[in-house]
Amino acid sequence: MDNNSNNITLHILPDTGAMWEGLGGNFDNFTEILNEFIDNAISNLLNVENPIKNILVSVEQLVDCPTEYRITIEDTGSGIQNLESAFTIGNKSGQESPLNEHGYGMKHALAAANKANDSWEIYSKKEEDSFYSLVAAPYSLKNQQVKRISKNLPGQICSTHGTIISFNISFEWLKTITKGLRGNYTKLSKFMNILQEDLGYTYGPFFSESGITLTLRYKDIESNRTQTLNVEEVKPSEVRTLNPGSGTTTYDLSRGPISIDYRFLQIKKSEKYEKHYLANMSTSGVEIRINGRLLADNIFSDIWGIDRHNSYNYLLIKINLKSNDLKRLPKTTTNKTSLKQDDPCLDKLYSWIRSKMPTPKKEVSLADDEIDLFSELEKQKKSSYKTIDPSALITTEQNTFYSLGEKIRIDLYQSVLNKIVIPSFFMDEFSVQVRGGGKSREQSDAKLG
Repeated sequence: MDNNSNNITLHILPDTGAMWEGLGGNFDNFTEILNEFIDNAISNLLNVENPIKNILVSVEQLVDCPTEYRITIEDTGSGIQNLESAFTIGNKSGQESPLNEHGYGMKHALAAANKANDSWEIYSKKEEDSFYSLVAAPYSLKNQQVKRISKNLPGQICSTHGTIISFNISFEWLKTITKGLRGNYTKLSKFMNILQEDLGYTYGPFFSESGITLTLRYKDIESNRTQTLNVEEVKPSEVRTLNPGSGTTTYDLSRGPISIDYRFLQIKKSEKYEKHYLANMSTSGVEIRINGRLLADNIFSDIWGIDRHNSYNYLLIKINLKSNDLKRLPKTTTNKTSLKQDDPCLDKLYSWIRSKMPTPKKEVSLADDEIDLFSELEKQKKSSYKTIDPSALITTEQNTFYSLGEKIRIDLYQSVLNKIVIPSFFMDEFSVQVRGGGKSREQSDAKLG
């Protein structure tokens, strides 16, 4: 601190350990961490003329420490062009595509994966160089050391040019791939199958259009065999296209026109996947992609302002926003796991979706709640009795015992042409099932007020 008569200067330098710990706290599962490295590889491959555009993710269980795994991500791109900017937090000068929006990706993904800041390594080689650069843990805010080694890269798919990122993760991090899934996952092969599905869900449409391939390779101690999985697009089981159908349109989300690919679908549970497109409350609704890469999914209430329910599980709306101008697209969170809620572009996108589908319809056959079934019957009977008796009263909110002051209602009350009908689905046609105070009562001759 410098002092003079009226002003002081604070010399502020973040503590590297504390900053590393805070930087890595933005991810919920290992797939999200891996996505950051894949995003960087994709961004680089999109900007090179190399005819072979491959990304390889390797997972190997460590022999001397079976509860840890060595993760390696390598690509056949052009290498990291500016190491100094790449390792500077928040630096965007190396941005190569909308996937490099924030300038945090590689650093905070490394911090999340390797919390101890002691096992990560990054190898990078440009085609015109006779050496590769090696940057290794620990991370430093001031003087990060770089080794230059006059050899080709020690990669499985890249040697003359490209990037290799490697680090250790714990078994606890690996288990987060199956977070929320039923079953006891213990074998590496099962984790890799789910990871293959995750990546096919996040990037599938993108890979099919860009010509980039993504491969998973793994080896565990138990089998001592190397297995290879090709990542392919994860697709829903479609029943039919819903109105307004599918297509492409140009639309301005407030910062310039972009292209919107859209599909409004009825889906059924996929028998092929364990995690995605299961036609349940966690895997339906609206998904939003930017240039094919998933940014947000399972959106419902934020768009229509109605509560989620399993009778909407059939609905899947696929939205893909396309533009190479990052400023025109909705902003993402720094870990790219969702869209920023305070961005006016997102509000306008939601309005556009509502203009196409003002209110989703419930699929009655999927309703398993008795109250929902009575509500649907109420709507149907109101429609059928409208011409017979315009003053007909059809309601599920008719109070029963006025003198008692209890909030007990009839499931479905019908007053049509001065005749009261109270159907029962559990006793004879004159009985009434009523509810109140959390209890169920059955009465054969209720006096209606």
